[in-house]
Amino acid sequence: MNLLVGVRIALDSLRGHKLRTFLTLLGNIVGTMSVIAVVSLIYGTDRYVSQVVLDEGTDVFTISRVDDIQFLTDFDAFLESLNNPDLTLDDRDWLEGRLEEAATVGATISTTDNLRAGANEIRGCRVRGVTEDYVIQEDLPLLLGRHFGPQDVRSSAQVVVLGFEVARDLFPRRADPVGQEIRLGGRHFRVIGVVEDRGTVMGNNRNQFAVLPITAWQKVYGSNRSVDIRIAARDLEHMTEARDEANFQMRIRHRLRPLEKDDFAITTADQMLSIWGGISSAIYGALVPLVGISLVVGGIVLMNIMLVAVTERTREVGIRKALGAKRRSILWQFLVEAITLSLVGGVLGIVIGLLIAWVISLASPLPFAIAGWSFALGLGTTFVIGAVFGTYPAWKAAGFDPVEALRHE
Repeated sequence: MNLLVGVRIALDSLRGHKLRTFLTLLGNIVGTMSVIAVVSLIYGTDRYVSQVVLDEGTDVFTISRVDDIQFLTDFDAFLESLNNPDLTLDDRDWLEGRLEEAATVGATISTTDNLRAGANEIRGCRVRGVTEDYVIQEDLPLLLGRHFGPQDVRSSAQVVVLGFEVARDLFPRRADPVGQEIRLGGRHFRVIGVVEDRGTVMGNNRNQFAVLPITAWQKVYGSNRSVDIRIAARDLEHMTEARDEANFQMRIRHRLRPLEKDDFAITTADQMLSIWGGISSAIYGALVPLVGISLVVGGIVLMNIMLVAVTERTREVGIRKALGAKRRSILWQFLVEAITLSLVGGVLGIVIGLLIAWVISLASPLPFAIAGWSFALGLGTTFVIGAVFGTYPAWKAAGFDPVEALRHE
């Protein structure tokens, strides 16, 4: 019997016993679905984290009041760090004049607010206050206008640089919104620049933001919030020296004794990637046994159903043997049926898994991306399950005595 005939017989069996088929495939569907859904979300998040790190700059590190990553890695230390003092622009100025290994020392702070221009409004837009160094530390190429400079920061100028979509939605009838005014936090700001379209990365819209001088931001939202100090090393080779130098100067600034813990946190791109790598590895590690159990259960169910099918078709096997069918032909027929059933479950699991991951990405901040290797993994696993658990029923069918099989009722 050739492969196509075996597949056709298997598909006919699927259509003829719908409930039994569903129960047979359920284990494979659940297992493959879990793999595809989780891998798609983790793979998407992995690409998103990598893109965020790339945008931040691999030679840039951040000094902040609290290390948010400790919420996942050391919750007790995170709670303790909530008592750390706020970081201020004075801290940034202190470091700027003392770090020999740093190219730039900037500060940033952010919130969300509504922006309005005439009758048009954008709700929940990210509003960032930054120092003039942001043009060096971040990848924000301009489409129109200019970035703000040191004088704008010193004078708390009420100027703003808009993301591409913010400018488009607030000024839909203007090709060039530079010079127009928007209302933000109860104050009017003049648009001086529009950033190029940066697209969407893994579901995260990179065009929904507004950037203004940090001093103007503090006038609108208050100066009692801690800032993040972002430092760019002279080059990657001096990254460690710049970080150690910043740590030393911050300890002097906060008058910490030699044995006292740091009352601030320093995070780098490598730390973010390392921590996320550990989290994703743990998720993958937990996924393997869980999915393995589901697939083994599915394989056992498949074997039992195939044994039932073999019993039901005993006379058919007897007739085929009486007509001259060889043992290996019978073995091949039932083995192909088992593998086909298993692969159908794998395909359905892949489709359902992608749909689940897509729905989750729409309803949550989790990004979604398709990993081609996960398809091969899902189909390959279900193929092996079908081959392994289908062998015994196929071997049993191939071993029937034709005379006894023809007598079977």
